[in-house]
Amino acid sequence: MNYFKKIVLILFVFSLSTSLFAKNKAVLVKSVKELKSAIKNESNYIQLADGNYTDLRIALNYSGTEKQNVVIEAQNPGKVVIIGNSHIDVNGDYIQLIGFDFDNGKRQKSEALIMIEGKNNRVSETRFRNYNTVGGVWIQLNGQYNRVDHCWFEGKTSGASYVNVDVPKKGGNHHLVDHNFFARPPLKRNGGSALRIGHGSMATRFCYTVVEFNLFDDCSGESEIMSSKSCGNMFRYNTFFNCKGGLSFRQGEQGIIESNYFISNKGENNRCSGVGVKNRRNLVLNNYFYGLSPKKGSVIGFGAGSPPDPKRVAQGIIAIHFPKTAENVIAHNLLVRNQGKLFDMVSDLGHRNKIFPSDSMYFFNNQMVGSIPFIKLHSEPQHMVWDNNYYQGKTGIEKNAGLLKSKFKLEKRTNYVFVPKKSGEASKAWMDYLPKQMLDRIEFAGVKENLPAGVYFAPEGERGGLQKVLTKKDVGPSWK
Repeated sequence: MNYFKKIVLILFVFSLSTSLFAKNKAVLVKSVKELKSAIKNESNYIQLADGNYTDLRIALNYSGTEKQNVVIEAQNPGKVVIIGNSHIDVNGDYIQLIGFDFDNGKRQKSEALIMIEGKNNRVSETRFRNYNTVGGVWIQLNGQYNRVDHCWFEGKTSGASYVNVDVPKKGGNHHLVDHNFFARPPLKRNGGSALRIGHGSMATRFCYTVVEFNLFDDCSGESEIMSSKSCGNMFRYNTFFNCKGGLSFRQGEQGIIESNYFISNKGENNRCSGVGVKNRRNLVLNNYFYGLSPKKGSVIGFGAGSPPDPKRVAQGIIAIHFPKTAENVIAHNLLVRNQGKLFDMVSDLGHRNKIFPSDSMYFFNNQMVGSIPFIKLHSEPQHMVWDNNYYQGKTGIEKNAGLLKSKFKLEKRTNYVFVPKKSGEASKAWMDYLPKQMLDRIEFAGVKENLPAGVYFAPEGERGGLQKVLTKKDVGPSWK
């Protein structure tokens, strides 16, 4: 046994013994009153017995450590049901909430079900359904390095997002939202997104939240499935299936949308779109778009900008509500059999005082297959770089050396996933249009391995490329 394996074995045995020691010290509670008593005593491991816990309102003001987290969990995951006017404040650090079922509660005011202010906290293996008496988010993620994973979100008919992130002035959030299930019926007004990361007054702040390996299944609350209103956020390895809306870079710079599936099987009137890009220096890389038919705009749309608004200045928020869209890179995406325009450079020009069209946009190694003209430009000249893009159908614009007509023979990989059997060599020039800090964050390996243009599929493993369309079996609580 080599040195590395010995170290790994020692760490495993240590972590196992630590876990067993913690479980031997567990405090079992059977009521809200007993839970509050255990928290008052700052117990580091609390289990809740099966049953309904009504009006569960607690504040966790103490902390664990990196080696010994505070753990509050269901003794039998999924059998502890939180109902009534419930609310949890997580103000400490290294606290885990595991295995609960928030179902059909009745809040008395618009507040988060779970408010997280500390660092290195986690909400896991938990289901959230039908808390709709009043509006308000279900999880408010403040603080830093917190995680929401293997959770289930559905049935929100009230206003506000499922998960909301507020961004500090310095330091970023560095949250992780992964392996969750999101579904949402139409709200028919603004405020129906699954996640909102930042807001208008935070648009220039760097958040660095990562949203990965989540399934959004008919998550159709509003036109924005998720709204990123801060800088440096990452969305990768997610599946968006039959969602009537798009993933929106609403405000902020240096965001990355990498290796996601955007799919609809609902036919030409499905109203599903893909990505909306606004502001500067964002990257849409290595994504797959199939069967989408946006109600307006396009599969990948680029918003127009507005001038400074004196009313916003008077309110102390960022003066420009809709920043000018420019210097964005769209590379290695595969767009197959969509029912609308693929790229719309003027998707909302003239709406809400948006008078500046997008400009300075860079397209590399994308492959487009379909029958509808793909591209819509402004009538005035816009600076667009097209390099090594392949298409079958009609571009909708004049001939361009960077748009290469081709005949694709599509190979079916799985349901709704068709890839060209052969394509041209890929250009690496797109990397020259991005700052190094963005390139250091992506995991796409297609160009590095000299693969052809188009989407890169990794053969196995969770990281390194686009892999499979996620299903309900791949996400959410293990007990569901």
